[in-house]
Amino acid sequence: MEHILSYQYDVFLSYKRSDDWARYVDNHFFPKLRFWLGAELGHPARIFFDAQDVETGASWPYKLADGLAHSRTMVCLWSKEYFNSDWCKEELTQMLARRKSLTGPNGPPPLILAVIIHDSEDLNQSLKDIQRFDLHKYCNPWMTDGSPAAEQLSVEIARLARDVANAVEQAPGHDESWPSLIRDEFLRLFNTNPGQDLLPSLG
Repeated sequence: MEHILSYQYDVFLSYKRSDDWARYVDNHFFPKLRFWLGAELGHPARIFFDAQDVETGASWPYKLADGLAHSRTMVCLWSKEYFNSDWCKEELTQMLARRKSLTGPNGPPPLILAVIIHDSEDLNQSLKDIQRFDLHKYCNPWMTDGSPAAEQLSVEIARLARDVANAVEQAPGHDESWPSLIRDEFLRLFNTNPGQDLLPSLG
């Protein structure tokens, strides 16, 4: 029997919160994804979004780990900054490990969907089978609502939301071991020096 109640979120939003990319995600990407995904699912979309779900002063490695452990799928925003972030790479590593453990004769479940928001051509080969949406043409942090770019972004995210909803609906049952495993890895990263390359563990 699927442990439906063990999932708290439909999607974990993984991105590098730095510089003006935070403005883009806050003002453009997240609200449009939430709207269109809710329309596809038929209920309000439950998205783990660190700007809303991790309180200032909270034990954020725990909050982040629990958010990821209790999310059905991941949408990651890929850029060079994303792959230069140990935290982003660890989030992706954990979801890839889950996908690998759940891979059956029909291949891996569609747990991860990637959005290209800026140049990220030099990708690790272990990521080549992840479904991608190239939105870099519509990822200007300073675009205004109602502009042609913003309107096209909404169209593109509506397409993305259809595939995300499909992935959410296909998500396998929750494994009760995920929270402790992910928490341990996030605390290990929190307590070590930054700069280590986590990508070799993706395979």
